[in-house]
Parts: sequence; structure tokens; C-alpha cells
Amino acid sequence: MNVDQYSAADEDPVPARASGSGPARAIAPRSHKRAIVVVIIVVVVLLLLGWGAVYVVPKYLNPPSTPGHATSPTDAVQAYLDALSHGDATTALSYSTAQPSDSTFANDQFLAAAISANPLTDIQVPAGQSTTSPAQIQATYTLADHQVQAHFTVQKYGRDWRLDWGFLPLDLSNLTAKSVPITINGVGVGVASMVYLFPGTYTFASLNPMLALNAPTFTIDYPEANPSLSEGFVLSDDAVARIQAAAKDHLDQCLTQKVLLPDGCGFGFSGTRVGTLDPNTIHWSLSDNTGDITTIQPTLDGSSLTVAVASITIQVRFYAVSTDKVTLYQDTASISAVRADFSNPDQIAVTFG
Repeated sequence: MNVDQYSAADEDPVPARASGSGPARAIAPRSHKRAIVVVIIVVVVLLLLGWGAVYVVPKYLNPPSTPGHATSPTDAVQAYLDALSHGDATTALSYSTAQPSDSTFANDQFLAAAISANPLTDIQVPAGQSTTSPAQIQATYTLADHQVQAHFTVQKYGRDWRLDWGFLPLDLSNLTAKSVPITINGVGVGVASMVYLFPGTYTFASLNPMLALNAPTFTIDYPEANPSLSEGFVLSDDAVARIQAAAKDHLDQCLTQKVLLPDGCGFGFSGTRVGTLDPNTIHWSLSDNTGDITTIQPTLDGSSLTVAVASITIQVRFYAVSTDKVTLYQDTASISAVRADFSNPDQIAVTFG
């Protein structure tokens, strides 16, 4: 009987209220557990609210910038220059109002190679500049080996600011019109009269082995600057060497001719009584202390891209004997000009004058 009463009390530990006494104040263990759960939930909620205050609210008020979206003129220039410095043409163009009609040179691969060869570093875009559209924003940076003082025109479109120009349209019609295939940093220009380039350092090259570009390397400091470009074509070093060799060969051939007026040689003998001269005795030779034809420095002839000319003084001597072996004919002549037609670089046609 005592065991049964103990078991019943164990199942319901809440003590019976004494007759006439006040309400029971003891807390049941089950209610105690619930209170602990509630406390844990409150703590978790407070932690979540704190995390939101630290991380969520600032990100909502100051969302991270995305390509093409700048909240101020200086931010637009800074983001644009940062993209250039990383060779990211796509992002750089997202901050430009104007867009290139041809992306041969305005792409990630080409820009990355150009920046790798001549880095853009030390970017400084001072704060506190104009926020009135259009804004003129100043920036400084190092491009290759020189410091650039740049300015950019930036305008507001809706909530975003963008540069008027993120690249430079470059007119190459004076070069491409001459039908000489050229490259910029190794990439072919083709027949295009206009190319579009980011700030950077670039080098022209000719695919014609006889021609090179005058002042082939140029730098675009910033999109609104005017670079100093090549003035045209000149003979390549290879062309000069070939013409010098061809001129020597032609002179040697001229000196072997047993005629009074060697063809294309620019000299000859016009003395009297030539009828009595034995042609088999005609002899041409270089005078002592004459010029060395292998040192000529040919240049392009006017607007022609296949003809070169050079000046030199070459003295030659002539002698022959009369048919009766009695009279000796002697004379001197000179060469003052060299002309070389290299329409076919493998068969350069040289004449003297």
C-alpha cells in the first residue's frame, strides 16, 4: 500500500494544496525547461539582429559597385583606370558612353598584352573634384616609364556617371591608303582607316620587309589626348642592306662592259676619233680614293614606296687603245646618283646617274 502511494506521488510531483492555504508557488520542472528554451530563442534573435545591423544594413545603404555603375565622377574615373591597369577592357568600356565600332584592339586580350608590356600604375584620382555634369576630372598615373597628367570629361546618366570617351579613335587613313600591310603590337590593322585604342604604348610594324614606319612607337596618355604618330614609311634596315648590295653588284657589272656607254651606268666615253678605237681594249675601273658604294644611305623617292634613291660620288677611269696600237685613249667619269626599284625585293633594279 505504501509502495502504491509512493508511485502515484512520483508520477505527479506537484504537492497537494493544504486546505485553506494560498496558491502553490513551486515551479514544475517542465515549466523550467520551457523558460530555458525561450531564453535561448531570445538570445538567438538578438544575435541575428546584431548581425543584421553590422552587415546587412551597411550593404543596403552602400551597395557594392558593379561595372558601369559609379555614384560620382571620381568613382567613374577610378574604376575605369583600375580596369585598364588590370587589362580588363570589358569593364573599362562599361564606364564609357562612347563605344568602339570595331573591337579588334579594344578587347581584353589585346589590352592585357599591352598593359603587361607597359604597365599602368600609381593611379591617383583626388577626391573633392567637381560633381556637376559634365565634370572635368583630373587624374595622375604612371604609364610605362612616364607620369601622365590626365583629364576626363564625365557626365551623369540617371544615377550613374560615365566618361564621354574611354578610348581614342585613331585615324590611320594616311597609312592604310598606301596598301602596305601594317600591325599594331603584332595585330594586323587590315584596310581599316580608323582604329580604337585605350591609353597605352603601341608599336607599328610593316609586313613589307622593305618598309618600316617612321617613329613606329607611340603612346596614348589618355583618351582625350592627341598622340604623336608616325609620319609615314621609311626604308627598313633590311632594305638598306639589300640596296647597298644590289648597287655594288650593278657597279661591278658596269665596269666589266666593253662599251663606250655602259647601259644604266650613268657614265661613258665620248672622245674624238672613236672610230679608230679597238673595242676589245676598252677598260673601266674605279679611280683611287673614290667613294665606297656599299656605304650609300638610300631613302624613299618622294611618294613612291617601291623606289629608293641615294647620292654618292664615284670616280671611274676609262682607257682603250687604237686599232693600230699606237694611240691610248684615257678619260674619267663619275656617278653621282643611285636609283633602286625594289618592286620585286628579290630582284632590285639599280641604275646610276
